[in-house]
Amino acid sequence: MYKKRLQNKISESRWSLPILVLPTVAVWVLSCLSDFSVLPSLLCVLFSTYLMLELNNANALLRIYSRVVSCSFLLFATQFLPQLSQLTPAIVVLCMIGFLTCIFRVYQDPKGTGWIFYAFLCIGLSSILWPHILYFLPILWMVLSIDILALSPKTFTASLLGILFPNLLYSGCLIGTDHLDFLIAHYVGLQHFSPILNFNQLSGPQIVNALWIILCALIGTVHYIRQKRKDSIRTRLLYRSLMTLTWSAVAFLCLQPHHYNELMGIIIVATSPLIGHFLALTYTKWTNLAFKFLVVGTLILTIYNFIYYLWLHSLKFF
Repeated sequence: MYKKRLQNKISESRWSLPILVLPTVAVWVLSCLSDFSVLPSLLCVLFSTYLMLELNNANALLRIYSRVVSCSFLLFATQFLPQLSQLTPAIVVLCMIGFLTCIFRVYQDPKGTGWIFYAFLCIGLSSILWPHILYFLPILWMVLSIDILALSPKTFTASLLGILFPNLLYSGCLIGTDHLDFLIAHYVGLQHFSPILNFNQLSGPQIVNALWIILCALIGTVHYIRQKRKDSIRTRLLYRSLMTLTWSAVAFLCLQPHHYNELMGIIIVATSPLIGHFLALTYTKWTNLAFKFLVVGTLILTIYNFIYYLWLHSLKFF
């Protein structure tokens, strides 16, 4: 019988998420008061948190009752408020969670064309705002084949249709409104790359925040590789897909730091279940100390980012 420590009491509490929602939403609401354009991003984050909750429940990502996955996501999303307050990264996050929610439903179902279409429809929708997400397609198809075990000619065709459908509608609207130049520039931008490993374009706080989330991803990944034998084969494969997505996004971030906002959103989505598994299913005094360290560190970074965000907007106001 494991001794329940602070991390386990918080992770297994039914009140963790409702209590966490209050201060995090308050932070976002205060941001909305300084800039009303943040409101759509707030709605995206709230809906994304709900989808993370459903993703955990529907797929039994944790062997116990816990809301720590959605709590981790909400904390990370609030930590990255300066980035996710922009609509494009917030929509990319929402669409990526929608993709995972749909794709996990077709585990070992090569005939699940409907859910595959909806999953890649999310990718297609996000590509309208951030076309560089299309570079993830080979990774996503690999996940569909190796981890989800659902790649077939039918599901591959469904994925292509899901990607093309919103892009064709978008292209038709631009052509119909005589904005052909904008359409060409949108897709030609895919071949433009900023200098590789050029971290000079990132600020110090951005680098610190990225390293913090990558540290959480590393802790969650190492923990899961060591403890995966306790989970079912299905759960192992789902987590492997999350690890693939996480480290692919980290590699993309290293190569193209220019896309920091959107890539950090993807890393947050994939890291939340990994670190959630670590926080909910470890019981030693060392992991309890790690829990306190991670929570305190995340709170410090969140407070700093929030104050920095308000300071920037106060300068714009004056």
